[in-house]
Amino acid sequence: MKKVSLLAASVAIALAGCGGSDGDSSTSPSPSGVTITGFDGYFNQAVVFDDKDNNGILNIGSDTIFGLTNDQGQIEISGDISGVLALQTLTPGGTVQTALANHDSSKYAGKYTIDMDHPAQAMAHELVFRAPTSSDVISPITDLVAIEMAKGTDAAPVTEEEAVAIVSTALGGTDEAPIDPYSDFVSGADANAELHKTAQILTESKAANPTTYEEKSDQFAKEADAIVDTLTSDQLADNDLKPVIGDNAAPGEDLDPVVVTNNKLVVTASVLETEQGKIPTLEENGSSSNIVLDIAGLFVDKDQTLITPTLTHNIPAESGIAVTLNGDTLTLVASDYIGASGEFTVTLTAEDKNSTPEVVGSAIATFKVKIEAANSIPTVDYAEYDLLQAEINNWQLEVGVPFEQTINIENLFTDKDGDIVSYRTGSMTIPGLTVSPQEGTNPIITISGTPTKATAADASEAFMVGGVDNEDAAAYQEMLMPQVAEGVVPEPDLHPLEGKTWYMLEHGSSNGENEQDYASIWCDSIKFENGIVLGNVRSIANKTTCSAADTQTENATYEVIDGKLFATFEFVEDGQNLVETFQVEVFEDADDISGGAKTIIHRMQDATEESAERYTYFSNKADIEKRINVTSEMGPDARYFAAYLPAEQDLTYNLGAISLALKENSNSNDSNVMDADLSFDVPNNDFTCATINEFFSGFYFTGEDIGSVQSIDYNGTPIECYTNEENGVNYASVDFDLPALTVNNVYSVIGKVKDSDGEYLEAVKFNIEWTGTGNNE
Repeated sequence: MKKVSLLAASVAIALAGCGGSDGDSSTSPSPSGVTITGFDGYFNQAVVFDDKDNNGILNIGSDTIFGLTNDQGQIEISGDISGVLALQTLTPGGTVQTALANHDSSKYAGKYTIDMDHPAQAMAHELVFRAPTSSDVISPITDLVAIEMAKGTDAAPVTEEEAVAIVSTALGGTDEAPIDPYSDFVSGADANAELHKTAQILTESKAANPTTYEEKSDQFAKEADAIVDTLTSDQLADNDLKPVIGDNAAPGEDLDPVVVTNNKLVVTASVLETEQGKIPTLEENGSSSNIVLDIAGLFVDKDQTLITPTLTHNIPAESGIAVTLNGDTLTLVASDYIGASGEFTVTLTAEDKNSTPEVVGSAIATFKVKIEAANSIPTVDYAEYDLLQAEINNWQLEVGVPFEQTINIENLFTDKDGDIVSYRTGSMTIPGLTVSPQEGTNPIITISGTPTKATAADASEAFMVGGVDNEDAAAYQEMLMPQVAEGVVPEPDLHPLEGKTWYMLEHGSSNGENEQDYASIWCDSIKFENGIVLGNVRSIANKTTCSAADTQTENATYEVIDGKLFATFEFVEDGQNLVETFQVEVFEDADDISGGAKTIIHRMQDATEESAERYTYFSNKADIEKRINVTSEMGPDARYFAAYLPAEQDLTYNLGAISLALKENSNSNDSNVMDADLSFDVPNNDFTCATINEFFSGFYFTGEDIGSVQSIDYNGTPIECYTNEENGVNYASVDFDLPALTVNNVYSVIGKVKDSDGEYLEAVKFNIEWTGTGNNE
């Protein structure tokens, strides 16, 4: 095998009478490469290949294809040449062009060769030109050398030197002035108009005599040289003048030349460019109006006056776009809905007639129609998925054992019309593990945490990942996780409120069976366990007793996020399904109120206005029940209860006491029968009615037989409050003037805190039974 150094070789093809389309590659050869030039006129988008069996045919699938030339006829190639260098010209819809497009549509669909001597039109013939591996050019002249060498046999080979001599002689060269077949006769220092025209004639003649040209190539060369000798300098410079040599002799006989003068049918570049500019880029799923092109003067031929082109195109029917040709008017008919995308070609082909007139070829003008695709959603690369899944399958997971692994999903998703710009993850089914980040531009996905539960034998574990394109379309893929093996389950880090039953006092009108006309104080219980909020089912008994938190109502659930507990309740109100979530915030321990108790703030989430309310959560059931089992005849110690009361400095509290008393009215100035009092006392500190009025909106004494009675001062203000002094310290008393009460009835004492202060002070909440005997000590 003879090698040619092609590590970065630039093949420049300049072939007269040939053509190309809008070139794709660079016009500058690599400075470190070998420049191989082909001509008669530079080929744009001709295929350069290794003709391994030197048969002058491009064998797709066996010959090595290097690619397409640029508008200077150049291409950078690499590799070894095992046969000869060859160049294949392409025509729109031609046999070879179609086969190449079927072989690799991404490279060759819609590609055809343009002879840069006629840059406005496509090549009329599909031809192959060759050159020996020692040559740095490919042209119809080097093709003669390659043909002569191929005529040799094993017994009588034709060397390259012998073939060059034969070609030189045929073209009129002598020993003293030989013809160099490897010179660049198109441009530069070796430019030669006679040899250029000879190459043009050989190109046309090879196309006209496909069965006899190679057999009689030296005779065609002699005849071409003879024709060139008869031409004037103007005719030599006229690229449209392309005499064609015909052969009336049969194969095996000497050439019987018939020379027909032909002025090449050409495409007018200015007309083509102007009309192409009228075709806008269309959009898939869009619409179009009529696009009308005037092709008058598009084709020009000195040998004929009436030129009637034929129309072909490859725009698919689903585009809704029809193409018509009526005289000099080419129309792309309007479409209400364009249901296709891609780059398409409308082709006009006209016959090239010589002076006989006889059809000797054709000229092709093409218009490009581009329909941009609508956005396509990303897709999953399942080969990459298999690799990632195999990686994940090797992970080992065990309950109680910390775990962290990463995967790179950069190549998992592809988007044919854009880029994958971000990645997403979904929730993990394995308790204790998380997947991050939820969304971002980093394709590195981290799976971490400590599994807390083994996978059941018949279950599977998984998480989701997604790829998002530049138009926010996404594709998703489930990734399967290995099963989690049994292990030592670590004790969970519980929130301080989890796993215990808590008791609290609440005021409300619902008694569990119906709505009262007044509010009462109830003991409600609550328990946060395994994500479920349990509570008691309220009944009348809860006015004096606390019951177990053993029922999930209103689909109540909770979750702990960053150490904060959030409870969510679902309920129906006025025919609407509603959901409310509030944070259960532990403000501080309240052991001074009751051992193990905690001060809690309920904060509503997503509310239009900030809403919060303070509670005391009791863990000791007996302590909280004392506050709802007060009787009127009890001594003072049984009617005094510890409470955190506001101090003089904002957001500070003193431990004080609230006492309540109920007795028959002994004040002659009061017209009511009964009297109740609430006293607020902070040892060694003043606590006055000013503080009562600052924080409370009203005080109420309620019961089944009296409804709701509000404490109202004689002047009409909402609270009848008196600041009293004892041992030099002030304390505040709230007075209720009440009607007659029913013996053995349980009544509620409620002090409502202003909405704005709900998180700073808990409401006053007690129940007291009128036994018929009062005690005001």
